[in-house]
Amino acid sequence: MNVFLFLVGMPVIQVLLGSGALGVLYGRRACKMYIADRLIVGFLIQIGLAEVVHLAAVVLGRSFSDVVFLFEAGMVILGFVSLGICLWQRRESGNESRGGRGSGRGRRVGKVGRAGIFSGSDVTPVTAGLFLVFALLVIYQIVTITSGDYIYRAGDMTAETVKSFLETDGVYRVNPLTGRAYEGGIPFRIQILCLPTLYGILCQIFGLPVTELVWKLVPLHVLLMSYLAFGRMAHALLPEEKRRGQVERLLFMVLTAAVLCVGDYLYGMDGFGLLYCGFRGVTIRSVVLLPYVFGLALRHRWRLAALCILAEACIVWTLYGMGACLMVTLGMAALRIWQKRRTEGFDEAGKGA
Repeated sequence: MNVFLFLVGMPVIQVLLGSGALGVLYGRRACKMYIADRLIVGFLIQIGLAEVVHLAAVVLGRSFSDVVFLFEAGMVILGFVSLGICLWQRRESGNESRGGRGSGRGRRVGKVGRAGIFSGSDVTPVTAGLFLVFALLVIYQIVTITSGDYIYRAGDMTAETVKSFLETDGVYRVNPLTGRAYEGGIPFRIQILCLPTLYGILCQIFGLPVTELVWKLVPLHVLLMSYLAFGRMAHALLPEEKRRGQVERLLFMVLTAAVLCVGDYLYGMDGFGLLYCGFRGVTIRSVVLLPYVFGLALRHRWRLAALCILAEACIVWTLYGMGACLMVTLGMAALRIWQKRRTEGFDEAGKGA
C-alpha cells in the first residue's frame, strides 16, 4: 500500500507544485504547458525545498526530525498556493473561452497545449508498431530496475547514508562505513548535496524501507521523468505535421529507449546509470535535466532552464558535472542570438536589393 501511495502520490504532488510554479513564471500562458512540464518542474521544486531544509540541518545543526517537519510544512504551504494559482488560471481561461467563443484560433491553441506524442484518432499500423516496441523496451527497463540485482549498487553509499540520517536523527553526524563520527569531517561541497536528505524525508513520509525506495522506487520515478523529458525534446525537435510528426517522435523515443537499454554495458554510461543507479544525482542530470534543458532552449523557455541549473547545483558536486545545464543553456542562447542576427542581416540585405 505504501508503494502504491508513493507511485501515485509523487506524480500528483509534483503536477500540483509544477502547475503552481508555471503559473508564477508564465501566468495564464501556463495553461498551455504540457503535463510533462508540470511533473518535471514539480520535481525541481521538491529538490529546491529539500535543499533549503537540508541546509538548515547542515548549517544550523537542526535534527532530521526537524528537517522532515520543515519539508512537510513547506510542501503543504506550496501545495495550497499552487492550488490557488491553478483555480485562478482555470477561472481566467474559462472567462477567456466564454468571451472568445467562435474563435477557431483559440480552440486550436488549447488543443495543441494538451496534445501528446500521438492521439487515438491518428493511430496507424506504423505508429502502433513503434509504440509497441517502445512499450516493450520500457517494460524491460522496469524489470531490470526492480529485479533485485543489487550487485552494481552495493558499492554506492547513498542508501547507507540515508539510513544513518534516520538512525541518528541527524545529517552527516556519523560515518555510515564505521558507525562513528567523521574523524576528519566531510567536505562542505559534499554536505550541501540534498538527495540523501530528500530520500530520507520520503522514507519517513511514505513509511518505506530505505533500500526499497532508493534502489527501486526512485529509479522508477526517474525513468518516468526521463521519458517525459525526452518526449518534450522530441516535440521541440521534430515537425508539427500530424501523421509525419507522430511517426518521427515515436521513432525518436524508440531509438532513445534502445540506446539506454544497450548502454548498460559500462559503468558510467547513461543507460547503466538509468537501469542500476537511477537515484544518483549524475544520473538525474544526464537523463532528466539535460534533455529537458535542451528541449526548453529549443522552445525558448529560459526561466525553466534556470530552474534546471539551480536543481543541478543541489544534486551534483561541482567537479562531477554541476554546470552542464548552464553550459547547454548558454550555448543554445548564443546560437539563438546568432541565428536571429543572421536572419535580420538577410532581411536587411533583401530590402537593400
